[in-house]
Amino acid sequence: MAEKKKKRGFLSKLGFKSKEEKLAEEAAERAAKQQLVDQEMAARMAAINAAALKSARIQDETAQGIVTDETEEAKIEAEEKAKAEAQALKDVEAAKKLAAEKRAKELEAKRIAEEKAAFEAAETERLAAEKKAAEEKAAAEAAQKAKEEAERKALEAKALKEAKAKSAAEAEALKAKQLEETRAREEAQALEAKKQAEAQALAEQQAEEERLAKLAEIEKQAAEKAARESAEAEKIRAAQDAEDQRIAQELAEKRAAEAQARIEAEGGFMKRISKGLQKSTSRMSEQVSAVFTKRKLDDEAIQDLEDILITSDFGVGPAAKVTALLAKDKFDKQVTDLEVKIALADVISDILTPLEKPLVLTGAKPEIILFVGVNGSGKTTTLGKIAKRFNDEGKKVLIAAGDTFRAAAVEQLTVWSERAGAEIVSGQLNSDAAGLVFDAIEKAKKEDVDVLMIDTAGRLQNRTELMDELAKVVRVIKKQDESAPHHSILVLDATVGQNALMQTEAFKETAGVTGLIMTKLDGTAKGGVLVALSDKYKLPIHAIGIGERIEDLENFSAPVFAAALSGVADAMDES
Repeated sequence: MAEKKKKRGFLSKLGFKSKEEKLAEEAAERAAKQQLVDQEMAARMAAINAAALKSARIQDETAQGIVTDETEEAKIEAEEKAKAEAQALKDVEAAKKLAAEKRAKELEAKRIAEEKAAFEAAETERLAAEKKAAEEKAAAEAAQKAKEEAERKALEAKALKEAKAKSAAEAEALKAKQLEETRAREEAQALEAKKQAEAQALAEQQAEEERLAKLAEIEKQAAEKAARESAEAEKIRAAQDAEDQRIAQELAEKRAAEAQARIEAEGGFMKRISKGLQKSTSRMSEQVSAVFTKRKLDDEAIQDLEDILITSDFGVGPAAKVTALLAKDKFDKQVTDLEVKIALADVISDILTPLEKPLVLTGAKPEIILFVGVNGSGKTTTLGKIAKRFNDEGKKVLIAAGDTFRAAAVEQLTVWSERAGAEIVSGQLNSDAAGLVFDAIEKAKKEDVDVLMIDTAGRLQNRTELMDELAKVVRVIKKQDESAPHHSILVLDATVGQNALMQTEAFKETAGVTGLIMTKLDGTAKGGVLVALSDKYKLPIHAIGIGERIEDLENFSAPVFAAALSGVADAMDES
């Protein structure tokens, strides 16, 4: 502030005045001018008042006849003048007061007018703002209403669409329901017909059971009579049986020794397999040797080789793999029959090695093994050979003669059960195989049997009603043990060639085949069908049969089989 005054004083010395000083001088100048105006007005009014007083006094004196000397006149005039000036001052003050009041009124009126104008302007602005707000509110409400209307229409459209969709869905559901009801009625009718057929069959079965029961009673009485008659002879037979058992044991040991000697004389496992597959090998080897004597592997030679393999029942896929393997490195080159046989052995081994799987028990008790296959496939013989193996391993084996349609089958299986040292469960000829299997499972559980082996009737895969009987046996097994059968083994006859493929397809679907055993490979030139079968179905191969003896059922070995079937083993022996 001191710095500001200092600057202002410096400017004053230079003749410059501040705004406040200018305003103060202007106010002083106006006051001075106003004072002069007031003084002039007071002088004029004083003169007017003095003249008026003098005129009134003169008139009064004239009327009264009073004569005033000059001194008195001067004194009177001086008093009148004083009165007139005093009155003039009062009048001036009154005039100033009136003027001030007027100005105050004018200022008040101006203030009121300004306040009124400001109020009216504010009111106008407020009204305008309110109008604008109302208009904006109306616009917003209109927009909101339009939006709500649009949303309402959209919801109505959506609801209409959903109603149409629901109506269509309900119509479709009604149609489906009607179809379901129709199907249910048809199924109910079919079920009723089936029930009636089953009731009739049951009545017939009951009648048959009554007849059989009577026969059984007769046989029982006859048996009791025979038992009484043979009571004395039983001790003698028991002694004789013990002697026979001893002799049979010695004979079995002798035969085993002879079999072992015979195996060693034939040159071991490879030689036995090669000998068993001799028919399949020799025919194909001769054809291959005839085609590839001093010949290049061109397109014609490849086609000839493929034809030889297909006619040997290898199948199109494996035959193509052999020719592709040869053509990869040997095309348009001289190739020998041995090279062709080696390539064939490689392909056979590649296809069969992943499927090489000996029959191993899972540990279930009883372990249920189901044997299936057509008549004449070697199924019953194979079952007996495997039963002998299990018995030799110390397992308690029970055999179920499920082929109740052939008397010869039961007799054959009885012979094998005696050889294997296993108990057999059999029934009357043409009795229900499923019922016999049920009884066998119950017996196996009760007597703590390790392995239950079930033979089945040989059924052709194109006989639907017979395959249905096999399916019934499988269902009965699963009712007793959901995880059973633990093995379902399909026994195939190699002599049937390509027909083995159709058999596998049918039995795989009906009995859930888990593994294969192929028999009679020693008696056919169609051993290649095992390769075609494996290439198509990829089922495990447990064993192969190359003879009638117990030891002729061999655990399957893919490399040995490949070498024997391709002729490589024979070529190695010759070299």
